[in-house]
Amino acid sequence: MHPVTAAPKGVLAPGAAAQRFRLGRYLPSPDMAPDLAAVVEHYWVVAWDLTGQPPYVQRTLPYPAVNLVFERGRSAVYGPMHGIFAYELRDAGRVLGIRFRPAGFRALVDAPLSTLVDRVLPLEAVLGHLTPATAAAAEAAVLAAADDAGMVAVAETLLRQGLRAAPAQVEEVNRLVALIEADREILRVDDLVARSGLGVRALQRLFADLVGMTPKWVIRRARLHEAAHRLAQEERDQKGRDQKGRAGGAALDLTTLAQDLGYFDHAHFTHDFKQVIGQSPSAYREDCARKTAEGKPHP
Repeated sequence: MHPVTAAPKGVLAPGAAAQRFRLGRYLPSPDMAPDLAAVVEHYWVVAWDLTGQPPYVQRTLPYPAVNLVFERGRSAVYGPMHGIFAYELRDAGRVLGIRFRPAGFRALVDAPLSTLVDRVLPLEAVLGHLTPATAAAAEAAVLAAADDAGMVAVAETLLRQGLRAAPAQVEEVNRLVALIEADREILRVDDLVARSGLGVRALQRLFADLVGMTPKWVIRRARLHEAAHRLAQEERDQKGRDQKGRAGGAALDLTTLAQDLGYFDHAHFTHDFKQVIGQSPSAYREDCARKTAEGKPHP
């Protein structure tokens, strides 16, 4: 399998996370699985062993995407989410997830993805080719696999059974979301209008149907992903820490970061960040350092 090399920007406090669990992410092979490469962003595996240790709550900042998750007794389809997703890791276990491309899940369902926003549904409630019994059997087969590659192989077989013809605009919308994430000059919907050649209303209709979120929300989320990543990465890049666990060296200037991300000023950036993350940028940066300093190496 081909590992994903890009940073997982949605994982909050990544330094502490790496000490509590293993995260493996794998691309679908364009040669071996071209049908799935068109709809799947990547597969992800989280495995942990906290036996004898306190539970750990991992928070993530979701991407504009559907995730299909195989977890013992809790397998489900997670629609695009506006807010933070928190998951408590306890004892030992492992989970396989499939993160779809922003519009990719429309190849498995015949309904606008706006109907899945902020919802967690049983596999059989969303995937028409499954019943409660076959969904339970699929979960058991995935989690019984010996390793990451085995789990992915079983999940791919399941996905192929449910693939249908996707709407014609799926690839174009996937391209536009990728453009938003890569081009820091796209700060407003008007910027996307200029890049796409589509009007505001046309973009809103396409995104509601194929992504589930508005173009404005996708742009804002990309900025917050970049902000959280840079604040956490600053902490991980520091060589020395003082006894309080704070990163040494010159701190990332938050006003400069706000300007880089296209905010009018520091206050607007702080408001957006705190509204979603639940902490101010400075508090989040300090929290990343504290959690990393308090963490124990993963067994």
